[in-house]
Amino acid sequence: MARILVGQLWHEGHSFNPVVTDRDEVSILRGDELLAQARQSQTAFSGIVREADRLGHTCVPVLGARARPGGPVAQDLFEEIVAEFVAAARKGDYDAICLELHGATISQDTVDTEGELLQRLREAVGPEMPISVALDLHAYLTERMVANATIITGYRTQPHADMVETGERAMALLDALLKGTPRPTGMVTFIPFLMRGSDETDAEPMRGICAQADEWRSQPGLVDLSIFNIHPFIDGPRAGQAVLAYDDGGDAGERASRALSETLWRLRDRFVETLPGVAEVLSRAGENSGLPYVLGDQGDRVLGAGPGDSVEIARVALEQFPRLAVALPVYDPEAVAAAQAAGAGATLRRAIGASVNPALHPLEAEWQVRRLGRARFVNKGPYMAGVEADFGDYAVLAAGALSVVVTSLVPNAHDPAFYDCVGLPLSSQRAVVARSANHYKLSFAGVAIPVTVDTAGMTAFRPQDLPFDKIRPVYPLDEVHWDFEGGFMRLPA
Repeated sequence: MARILVGQLWHEGHSFNPVVTDRDEVSILRGDELLAQARQSQTAFSGIVREADRLGHTCVPVLGARARPGGPVAQDLFEEIVAEFVAAARKGDYDAICLELHGATISQDTVDTEGELLQRLREAVGPEMPISVALDLHAYLTERMVANATIITGYRTQPHADMVETGERAMALLDALLKGTPRPTGMVTFIPFLMRGSDETDAEPMRGICAQADEWRSQPGLVDLSIFNIHPFIDGPRAGQAVLAYDDGGDAGERASRALSETLWRLRDRFVETLPGVAEVLSRAGENSGLPYVLGDQGDRVLGAGPGDSVEIARVALEQFPRLAVALPVYDPEAVAAAQAAGAGATLRRAIGASVNPALHPLEAEWQVRRLGRARFVNKGPYMAGVEADFGDYAVLAAGALSVVVTSLVPNAHDPAFYDCVGLPLSSQRAVVARSANHYKLSFAGVAIPVTVDTAGMTAFRPQDLPFDKIRPVYPLDEVHWDFEGGFMRLPA
């Protein structure tokens, strides 16, 4: 049985979100505490640890660093995290490395952070050490990442219902290498277009593409196959879509890569969607006496690395549906401080929200301070079940039937446990808001009716509104002529 060096780095970055992800936004666990948390939660790292347990391997933990999606990680913090991984790797006394990385982490000075981490690890351990990595489906996959890992595998579902299974697969692939399976040949194809919606894997066009991928995975000689619908708010070279294949040295990987990448390119104009407006969905919520509605805020989804400061849904609720019980979180540390100074029960008139995104506007009203506290809770799941969330200090500000939960840390709200924590359970509301467009549907299933709405903001699928530079040329911002041979790279054995 082997000793496996394990660790985690999970953060999804947005190149145009100016809010730096600093130390107070990052949870870091080490040692037995890290392993214990993994064994009771539902993440890819949980899958890595539990599969290692099942196989009889010993996990040697380095660290697990987790932060909500958002602006770049502070550079000094990123360097410290990398240095700790490298120092642990240099100590030796282990047989292989298995990591959960998001794949779309960015820091203030580094857009390819996971490539940087993996390269420094490879330099520390040499060319023969097996390194297996589990990635998010929205990883910003780079050639440097693939070149420095032995094998990488990604989530296969959006919303991400298979995080645990992906971690298990990363460990199982590593286990096979430790038992003598030859090192696979890796190859990556980059397809230069940005998705503008319609990216869920249980609906077309991704449903058909995923079925095609499953057929290829059953072919002899193919070791693993992942499609990466790269996070569309990272401005980096070759950001777009990617297909990553591993085979036994034959031609299965190249054939699968060609089929899938050419399908993705052919269907590039089908990755768009038309979402309902806020007023339309709130009207439905007012007419429906059954389950409450949960609105996914497409334009300011923290799970898409937005700042969480939009009050656009609140504005529609206050102005057009003043008697409808609606609740939502908004990042506004100054409003929290003002509410704390005024005290529970006080009334204050002020503008809230839109403190980060210059394209949005604050919402001014007379607010009653209904409740003060700390927004710290554990996600019910199934998405991120068992993972603790902390949105900092909060204040519930009420104007009529509208309740705005202003927070001192960016509110990565995708689980009903948040509303329980702040004293606004779903049973008391006709509509609540999730700072998510997809994953919230997993955790609100059966307790609310999920509808993602069209809103303005940094995470709207409107690439023409963002100042992309390094990624270009990329479709639809540019006229791009692409073929498989130009995007395909086979990695050296």
